[in-house]
Amino acid sequence: MGPNPILGGHPLIVTKRPSPHGPELVTKELPGPRAKAVVDRDHRAISASYTRAYPLVMSHGKGALLWDVDGNRFLDFTAGIAVGASGHSHPRVVKAIREQAGRFLHMSGTDFYYEPQVRLAEELAKIVPIAGDVRTFFGNSGTEATEAALKLARYSTKRPNIIAFLGSFHGRSLGALALTSSKVVQRRGFGPLMPGVYHAPYPDPYRFNGSADACAEASLSFIRDQIFVNLTAPDEVAAIVVEPIQGEGGYITPPSAA
Repeated sequence: MGPNPILGGHPLIVTKRPSPHGPELVTKELPGPRAKAVVDRDHRAISASYTRAYPLVMSHGKGALLWDVDGNRFLDFTAGIAVGASGHSHPRVVKAIREQAGRFLHMSGTDFYYEPQVRLAEELAKIVPIAGDVRTFFGNSGTEATEAALKLARYSTKRPNIIAFLGSFHGRSLGALALTSSKVVQRRGFGPLMPGVYHAPYPDPYRFNGSADACAEASLSFIRDQIFVNLTAPDEVAAIVVEPIQGEGGYITPPSAA
């Protein structure tokens, strides 16, 4: 059991040992013939902007297990990029989706009102670590959340500039892409990007030659002694956008603020 070279070492654990409760391979190779046919069709019909990590063609899932179209069974550690914490086809989630589909599939929350949307916002307001009154903006993606945060920061502060960190990923729309600095390929061909964005080194204690405190100070001093001295004044900065744990940049946990 372990990372499969065909899957590029991604966190889908596979094994040839059959088990009713665990992974199992039934094809000699990955992808299997049905999956390969779908991948070939995808290459002809789907935008190349979808960057797939490995040739998995999903059929269905249950809990932490998923099946591809050839019947291979995998243990899914990706969880939809960590947004499927309840697992595949959880009965309570399926029940709620069916009940909602029986009422209606869509109405625009920007045009009309819907009580469950209000109730969700109220529940979120109870748990977010924000003092005072809280109001929620619902979006379809992290990119939309980033764009909304950029607009809100600039609108409320009347300041033009943003500070982000090297290695970050915040989305691929033009505003969010200006913050993103994970890979050159993500930015190639789309410039000039939104102006007023400055990048500082993310505090990476794994690669820093020194203590965790010194690592954090090195990152902060770059902002204080270089960005604020050479590039923009602090009173022109509307926001600092930072991943509490950096994702695409290497899954980096920064030093504790304590």
